[in-house]
Amino acid sequence: MLNAQQAQADRYQRFADLAPFVREAIDTIGALTPAQRLDADFLEREFIPALGLNDELLHEQPPELAPNFGKGLHLWQYPNQLAPYLAWLARNASGVSSYMEIGCRWGGMFILVTEWLRNSGADLKTVIALDPIAPTPFISAYFDLLQQQAAIEPIYMQDFSTSPLVGAHVDRLKPDFVFIDGDHSLRGALQDHLLVRSHARIIVHHDIHSQACPDTTLLWKALKQFEAPSFDTFEFTSQYPSVNGSFLGIGAMKRR
Repeated sequence: MLNAQQAQADRYQRFADLAPFVREAIDTIGALTPAQRLDADFLEREFIPALGLNDELLHEQPPELAPNFGKGLHLWQYPNQLAPYLAWLARNASGVSSYMEIGCRWGGMFILVTEWLRNSGADLKTVIALDPIAPTPFISAYFDLLQQQAAIEPIYMQDFSTSPLVGAHVDRLKPDFVFIDGDHSLRGALQDHLLVRSHARIIVHHDIHSQACPDTTLLWKALKQFEAPSFDTFEFTSQYPSVNGSFLGIGAMKRR
């Protein structure tokens, strides 16, 4: 137990040392041209790796991206999935006023998507990060920057999505764009979907094409059928031949 606690403390310190990169990432995202935000090839090969990639469970990661592991925002995404998703999001950001991420962990994806929305025509008023762990140095640094700009209200909820308090917040805030990457059990991921379904115009699920996450993969397959009358679905599931297996995957639903 002590070893686990020390490892967590060391991890927090590592992200505290990297926290100044949050400002650099914001500037990098903001400097993109409209054409670059729609250029999936550029985003995959240059932009996303430069932001920095995750360094956990490296057997799931393409070895050719090793120079970018453990750096920057520590994005736990495949660039060849995230790039077309970001390009899609740039075309669908208009009208989004509130963004919620269920399971934000270290916060890199939350920062990227929030800034992506801001620079792609969304009129963000509220952003909500939800996770059982305490706000990380990335989240704290980012929220400090947001609070200097009165236009967006940042909210961090250290809780489980099944909490009645979270449910009350969702009912009050009515987030219209939600990224679900929390409890990866079938029951948990479905509960998260139902939590936000009545309010959200865009619902995105993570790990929809992953042998490591059979429940969320199955749920996405079911949701595509069950939600077909109300939502159009979009999948971003490209894999890397250098990886033994299929992992991650992003599935987006947009209400008609």
